[in-house]
Amino acid sequence: MAELVNISHPAAIDRALREIRSGQVIALPLESGYVFAADAFNAMAVAALHLLRNDPPGQAASVLIGEKVRIVGITRDLPSAAKTLIEKFWPGMLTLYLQPHPALTWDLGDEGLLDQVAVRVPASEFATLLLNETGPLAVAGAGLSGRKPLTQPELINEVFGSSIDVIFDGGTLESQVSSAVVDCTTNPPQLVRPGSIALSVLREACPEITAEVG
Repeated sequence: MAELVNISHPAAIDRALREIRSGQVIALPLESGYVFAADAFNAMAVAALHLLRNDPPGQAASVLIGEKVRIVGITRDLPSAAKTLIEKFWPGMLTLYLQPHPALTWDLGDEGLLDQVAVRVPASEFATLLLNETGPLAVAGAGLSGRKPLTQPELINEVFGSSIDVIFDGGTLESQVSSAVVDCTTNPPQLVRPGSIALSVLREACPEITAEVG
């Protein structure tokens, strides 16, 4: 079974940092559920994350960053709509599809074939503190592919404890609606997954956002 480390423990961040730097996959809490996380620049660690979840080939992980300003280093040609949404809703429950910086050599699970990356700055103190030490993390919901992320660390341990070493315990989380996802690689930007931020609220900041049909 995995070790459960309370996120309030003084050594929790240092422990998480060691795990990430050694190429391990960890579980940690965000706003609406737990995620598996790995170093976004460690292809073997990202591959292990996908294997853990039984993801289909070609499925890319999302990326978390600790601060808005970090977006400059991982994306190119940041559209004005994206800048507006970032200023209004980050940190928070909004994921943006953006074009990755051409100098990046990472493989988030798509072998670098997708010309977009899903990025978010979470409103989670533990995750933010960790991200500011690790840099970008590749993440996916702590559950099997296609299912909602688990919200209880004990259940994560029951299902995945034989495959990961550490679960960072933030208690049982209230299941919430996932983050809204806006594709900013298109013009106009498009809401591709409704979430905890309503389309009407997004349009107050960025009126040109369209909704995906079908």
